[in-house]
This record gives sequence, C-alpha cells and structure tokens, in this order.
Amino acid sequence: MDKYEQFEIEQRALMRALEADGPSETLAARLKALYRDAGVVIALGPSRAVPRDDDRPADDLDPDALPMADDRDMDYYIRALDSGALTPIFAHAPWGEVSLRYEALMMDDKVCPGLRACWTDPLAFLAEGKADEGFSARIEGMVGAFGRMVSAEWWRWQVRVV
Repeated sequence: MDKYEQFEIEQRALMRALEADGPSETLAARLKALYRDAGVVIALGPSRAVPRDDDRPADDLDPDALPMADDRDMDYYIRALDSGALTPIFAHAPWGEVSLRYEALMMDDKVCPGLRACWTDPLAFLAEGKADEGFSARIEGMVGAFGRMVSAEWWRWQVRVV
C-alpha cells in the first residue's frame, strides 16, 4: 500500500469519526497529524544565478518544452534552502511557523528540483485555502518572490496534502 492509499484510508476513518462523534480535541490532533505534510510544493526550472556553458545542442531542444534544471541547479537550490535566508518569504502567522525542505518533483516526465513549504498548523492552512479567495494570490506572491530570489527561469506550484 502506498502513502496515498494509506492517507485516504486514515482520512475516511477520521471523517467517519467526525460524523459519528462530532469534533473533539483528540480528533483535531489526529487530523493535524494526518495533514502534517500539507503545504505547497514548488517545481523550479534552471537558475540564472548558476554559471553554465550553453552545453545543450540547440537542435536537441524542443522549442515548446520548458528548460529543465540540472545537478548544478539542484545543488544551488539546496544551498539556498539550507541557508534559511529565504524561509521568511513564506511566513504567514495564522498558519504557524513555516519549514522548507528540498524535494525532487516530476515535471513533464523529468525530475526537477523543488521544495515543500509546510506550516505548523496545516488545518489553518487548508481551511484558508478553501475559504479565502485571496489564498491563491497569497501563495503566488510567496512562490514568485522565492523564484525571483533564486533567479529561477520558471516555477510551478500546487497545494498537496501528502
């Protein structure tokens, strides 16, 4: 059983308990634990800050494809995350403290560097995402600021719960 199947089973059990018994502190703690990895994942393209020779032959490139990051970009992004200097970009007090971690992501059937931003109150994060029309604009602002700070050629984001 993969992590998504396990997540769905646990989520269904918690929703049944909520329907049967109503809200409780214990149930809220279980929900918070289930959604502990809920956050924003961001796929990143190559960084303009990484020195490189143009070592890709032009005729091998699909003109419609996004340029993909390489090992040099991955190392650069990991160092940027490890420094902690960019973490405040994702600060939003109602969601609690934020943590950033490197995560390899799939984009166009290729592995690309990325990060996951998670907050200590994932329920508040998810609730605001459902209720607040400004949520996407807030996240886009955070992600855009991060992408510009690391000089990424492109970035894509999505909310994930697992």
